[in-house]
Amino acid sequence: MAGSFNFFRKYQRSMLVAVAVLAMLAFFVLPPFLQMGAGSSSADPVVVEWEGGAVREDQLERAVALRTLVNRFLMQAAATAGRDPSRLPAFPEGEELVVREMLLAKEAEKIGLTVSNTAINEFLAAWTNNMVRQDQFDGIIAGLRYGRAPVLAADLFESLRTALIARNTLLLFQTGFSGDPPAWRWDFYKRLEQSATVEVFPIEVENLATSVELPNESKLKAYFDTFKNDLPSAMSPNPGFKEPHRIQYASLMADQKKFEAAAESTITDKDIEEFYEKNKETRFREAPSAPPVTKEPATNPDDESRKKKPTMESAKEKSPQDVSDAPVNAGQETGENAPKKSKDSKENERKVEGKESAEPSDSDTSFRDRKTPVRTVAFQVEKEGSSQVEKKESSDTESSKNVKQKADEKPTVEIKTAGSGEEKQKSPEKEGEDSADSEESAMTFQPLDKVADQIRQEISRQRATETIDAIFSALAADLNAYAEDRALWIARGKDGDKEPSPPNVEKIAEKQDLVAVESDWTTVAEAAGGGGIGSSFEFVPDPSSRFGIRQQRWLETMFGDGTITLRPVTSRDAEGNRYFSWKQGDKEERVPSFTEARSNVEKAWRIVEARPIALKQATALVDKTGAKSFEESLSKSEFKQVEEVGPFTWLTQGAVGVNGAPVLSSPEGLVMPGNKMMQKIFSVSEGQSIASFNEPQTICYVVRLLEYKPAEEELQNRFEDVLGDQRRLSMVAQTAFAEVFMDWIATLEKDLELTWNRDPRPPR
Repeated sequence: MAGSFNFFRKYQRSMLVAVAVLAMLAFFVLPPFLQMGAGSSSADPVVVEWEGGAVREDQLERAVALRTLVNRFLMQAAATAGRDPSRLPAFPEGEELVVREMLLAKEAEKIGLTVSNTAINEFLAAWTNNMVRQDQFDGIIAGLRYGRAPVLAADLFESLRTALIARNTLLLFQTGFSGDPPAWRWDFYKRLEQSATVEVFPIEVENLATSVELPNESKLKAYFDTFKNDLPSAMSPNPGFKEPHRIQYASLMADQKKFEAAAESTITDKDIEEFYEKNKETRFREAPSAPPVTKEPATNPDDESRKKKPTMESAKEKSPQDVSDAPVNAGQETGENAPKKSKDSKENERKVEGKESAEPSDSDTSFRDRKTPVRTVAFQVEKEGSSQVEKKESSDTESSKNVKQKADEKPTVEIKTAGSGEEKQKSPEKEGEDSADSEESAMTFQPLDKVADQIRQEISRQRATETIDAIFSALAADLNAYAEDRALWIARGKDGDKEPSPPNVEKIAEKQDLVAVESDWTTVAEAAGGGGIGSSFEFVPDPSSRFGIRQQRWLETMFGDGTITLRPVTSRDAEGNRYFSWKQGDKEERVPSFTEARSNVEKAWRIVEARPIALKQATALVDKTGAKSFEESLSKSEFKQVEEVGPFTWLTQGAVGVNGAPVLSSPEGLVMPGNKMMQKIFSVSEGQSIASFNEPQTICYVVRLLEYKPAEEELQNRFEDVLGDQRRLSMVAQTAFAEVFMDWIATLEKDLELTWNRDPRPPR
């Protein structure tokens, strides 16, 4: 025995080193090799697969990230070129859309459609208007990051290549819809303009579902497995057993009109006067009256000649005001004693007056001219060298006309020379004061009694807003304090201390004169359909917007990603009512177990199986009715359920007017009609009946057409009149093209057997 241990004693150091090396290999080297086999598939599972291809989690995440970087690169390049990035289209970024582009790129390869490097460079040149240099492109790419790692230009352009190939494939598909046939235009026009009036008899499928027997357990489980990953949709005929995202919330509504009425009772006459005096110069100035518009009479040569040679009678008829308005020269006689001027003297006067009018004035009177009408008088000043010539011309004129001037006769208008003591030139400072005084004297305001009601309404609105703001601020402080106390209580393990009490919504509403609501677990569709706070919004800062703010819906604040509970949220609706709300609980969407969803599965199974029964009853009633009316064909109890609906058109542009995209009509009396139902209604003759399901196939209608309006001939005449304007019809054509496109995409995915192993994530 002793000899056998001698071997270990002799080589114990070497053996210890070998064991240490093996241990290192076992702990650090072996695990990666083991994970390369079995571990690789579990750590990076296949997310989506199709015939001839598959994408794993990491690959899809990288593809979506690169698409985001491509869009960022394009927007920065456009901004460098001086373009507005907010007005430019971006490539799709969601997982579903990125995978769809991969499928389109595969289809493009089959037909030989490719995008070369030259095509990519041409696209970038067109995108930037050829205003970005290569070094600028390199600088933009150098600033992009995928995580912490820099982005390679080759990876970026490969993602751009895939996007361009998919876009070109769609453009090729779209060329088949570049023109719509005349029959399509006529059909689109009828959908917009032709209305129908009908009688309907509803057969509700759910009422017949109770007679349907349930299948065995295995069939029910298989039925559940088919639709367990689908969310329920009100417009879909297929069920959905996946639990949607639900929240609980509490809200307090402040009725704006009620608060304004309460504030109005506190307003005094003194408040109105103070508001008027404070704001009258900016808010209550009288609008300046427009000057009277006079039309210039038509001129003819005879009138011009009479103007050049005025008679003595016309001079007598001239009023003193007319005379004062006209320019008068110093030393000139007016009235009957005014001498007649020769042609040469008139020309000289025109030259002198033109020269004087061209000279700038001593002070700027443009502001005074705008406020107070000022009439200027031109004085002729004698100058050396020209006085003798003018005197000579004047004497020649007088001698030629044989008119003797009376020296002792005074002129009609008093003339003050520039050098007289009575008329002195004002300084610029004095003139500015005069203009300010004339401005204030010319400024007029609306009477207080005329605007008192308007002021009262505005003050009441301001005070109501201030009151509501104060209430909401106090509520926010209380809610934040409760949220902090609850967070501390949870952090301590919910032991020892008593759970903090939440705000009592009913007591707050009673004390502050608000309307309280505490919801049950509700979905986004239920909240939106309930109106009130579901349709409210708030304006939030947004630097990317043209106006610096944007409208954020309350639904986004409550149901959006990253929203937290117990956070104060304020909003307002279109009527001006204000809301203070907070989220009390949140349940993310999830797939329930078969046991949890069993009641919904059984109900859905019964409804689907009862549809053929409802259709059979409706078809039998159509055959029974024929050309007769419902009153003749139905019993009295059945006829009470008949309702007249219409007139309504197939498509409508609703309240948005002719510029809005047409949508399917929803006439009162028809629950969620679909395109198939509308097509059947507008394809029968007057007096005939049809049987058709609504869109979710919950009601089977027996529809009897009463009349079309307008008649076919009149509609054709109208159609011929609008052939030159195809804008409305083109919007209908775009809707039809979108439907065809989605059908083509669905067919492509079906042919390639596209399968998602999890739900695709929406764009971030």
